[in-house]
Amino acid sequence: MKNKFCIYILFLLLGCMACNFSSTQEKYKTLGSETWERDSNYKFEFDITQPGSYHISTCIRHTTDYKQRNISCYLIIRHQGVEVDKENSDIIIVDNNGRWVGQGLTGLKTVVQSIERIFHFDSTGIYTVEIKHRMKDKQLKGIKNIGIKIKSITYYGEE
Repeated sequence: MKNKFCIYILFLLLGCMACNFSSTQEKYKTLGSETWERDSNYKFEFDITQPGSYHISTCIRHTTDYKQRNISCYLIIRHQGVEVDKENSDIIIVDNNGRWVGQGLTGLKTVVQSIERIFHFDSTGIYTVEIKHRMKDKQLKGIKNIGIKIKSITYYGEE
């Protein structure tokens, strides 16, 4: 009886995994001086091979010297030089209890924060995601890397 239950659970898990396939692309840029200037925009190119729905996340690697609780960013998405979408993103660095949100054991933390809405890319090709901060301070000290993560959402049966 126990073996039948295990086999049932195994088939259930396999069935769930078969319903949702995804691919992920993640890219980072390194800031040489660990300072993000307000007038510095960072561009990331992604090769979208399948039209469809995607999750986009903003990624920040920061030192524990970063003094703000968050980073407000502005993203612009372009395809063939034409702006196709834009979004504001507020990346939480420190929670309400004063604890670092990011993962990391030493003085370097990584925060990957998904943007809540789903993005739709109607055609294949190279898409550019540009990110810039929109904080009051001109310089954000303690930012080591900035990145973007794109994950496709393809459901079984979609064509």
